Amino acid sequence: MQLSKNKISQYSGLGLGKMRSKTGLFAVEGWKSVSDSLNFFELEAFIMRSGSDVFDLHPELKSALAYEKTYEVSASDMKRMSSLATPSDVMAVFRLPYKDDDDLKAEADKLYLMLDGVRDPGNMGTIVRTAHWFGITKIFASEDCVDIYNPKTIQSTMGSLGRVKVVYCNLKEVIHANPHIPVYGTLLDGENIYESSLSETGFIVMGNEGKGISPEIRELINHRLLIPPFDSDNHSESLNVGIATGVILALFRKAGYIS
Repeated sequence: MQLSKNKISQYSGLGLGKMRSKTGLFAVEGWKSVSDSLNFFELEAFIMRSGSDVFDLHPELKSALAYEKTYEVSASDMKRMSSLATPSDVMAVFRLPYKDDDDLKAEADKLYLMLDGVRDPGNMGTIVRTAHWFGITKIFASEDCVDIYNPKTIQSTMGSLGRVKVVYCNLKEVIHANPHIPVYGTLLDGENIYESSLSETGFIVMGNEGKGISPEIRELINHRLLIPPFDSDNHSESLNVGIATGVILALFRKAGYIS
């Protein structure tokens, strides 16, 4: 089927947050990311470049798609809709998931990430991908974090988008609603994480790339941690928040294995 000019114009704007909010839609590009997202989001349209051999290379995609939601467009129209410097042969448009009251619930026997003001799309995507690797199924993100459905963020998740729920909320309220759950955070005056007793459960707070954890959340942290540099006299200014998240989750999971 051919995609209408109105739809092409609408989908071309999904790189903007205001258009995603207005339409309730977001776009995913690349066959792997599209394939990984099909089971987690409601499909609006599957779009491929005319003349591409996507279905020959990936027949599993064809069997998973409804004909009435499959469209072909020219290379120029694909480029117009794409957020990539080099457009993929395929993209999909999905409906934004509905918000549910259960999204804000936390269970005492699970480990969660809390992101406080993470602004970089690449960092957000890397954190989601890392969370998926370490079995974190839900991330609580402050309202000023970058949108998880930003195209650059989606690309950085490398297919983990649907496997980790990112809930935008007031972090302070979530912490207060769960006083029985320990709150961990990395701070300059924290205890050496390699020498700390870590739990298999809790909230792990990761802060903004430049400012770190905000003062109002910092005061709620009851387990202050520090990732010390290997050489105290010769080290970079700080760790990237995505890298730091990987280090911390690895140590928490190690604690779970040996407890």
